[in-house]
Amino acid sequence: MKDKRMSAAEAARFVQDGSHLGVGAGMAMNPMPVVREIIRRGVRGLTLTPVLTGGYVADLLIGAGCVETVQFPQIVMDEFGLAPNFRRKAERGDLRLRETI
Repeated sequence: MKDKRMSAAEAARFVQDGSHLGVGAGMAMNPMPVVREIIRRGVRGLTLTPVLTGGYVADLLIGAGCVETVQFPQIVMDEFGLAPNFRRKAERGDLRLRETI
């Protein structure tokens, strides 16, 4: 059977400019090495759909300028409050927002 494991850099190559990316919620269980590689590569124009709530990962991708559109019910940092990059860019009108319920 072929080994299907890959490095974070290999996995991040699947995310191209303009991709629609789903990410996990909250502060736990997120593929941080892949997210850091997406940011390092300078991917732009992403549509981001966080599962349930966007958290740390969503805020990092937004703050790094990778995200153009966010489809979300809420973006928070759990017990740490509002996600600062999301709030700043949403208030300035730098993100297209598609709120879901």
